[in-house]
Amino acid sequence: MRREDLDHIVRAAGDVINEDEVIVAGSQAALAQFPEGLPKLVTLSVEADLLALDDPNDIKATLINGAIGEDTLFHETYGYYAEGIGRALLVLPPGWEGRAHRVTSSGQRAVTGIYPEIHDLAVAKLAAGRDKDFAWAHALFQSGHLKPTTLLERAKATPLEPHQQRFITAAVRGAPPPGRRSRRNIRRLAKLLEQAESPDQEQ
Repeated sequence: MRREDLDHIVRAAGDVINEDEVIVAGSQAALAQFPEGLPKLVTLSVEADLLALDDPNDIKATLINGAIGEDTLFHETYGYYAEGIGRALLVLPPGWEGRAHRVTSSGQRAVTGIYPEIHDLAVAKLAAGRDKDFAWAHALFQSGHLKPTTLLERAKATPLEPHQQRFITAAVRGAPPPGRRSRRNIRRLAKLLEQAESPDQEQ
């Protein structure tokens, strides 16, 4: 997916639910922070996960799926689509709103996409424990867009289940070698990993 494709999906979603802001939570949300230079694997998806700011009964998510979701005319026409999801499926670190990137796209109406910062996004994705999300994170570790220490610190501050914390720790342990990272940062990462794996850290 390209950044302009994502902007199009955001505008379309705003029109569907008649709102001026939507949260973009899937892998493609990284395009807001890094419009260029992301690893190819990170931008391969043709799906963008979207949430309305206020949708307690997931009615707006259903509207998005019916209008611009998979196998709709929108999908058939443009080759990409939205996946409306419920807020309960998205667990982000405290303070994510202040770190989020906001991009406004103008069409029939101006709609602002709210994109979690890439480490906040990675916490939410890796907590799901899916192979595709581990591959996504691995590519971003390798490219330097994801920093292991920052990811672990955000995860530690997030109200996750113990098994979700373990998913994130496993992803960091499987990250490519630290390369030119300083010895100080390597020691810091080792300490964070040790803390993440100690029994008293489980919730």
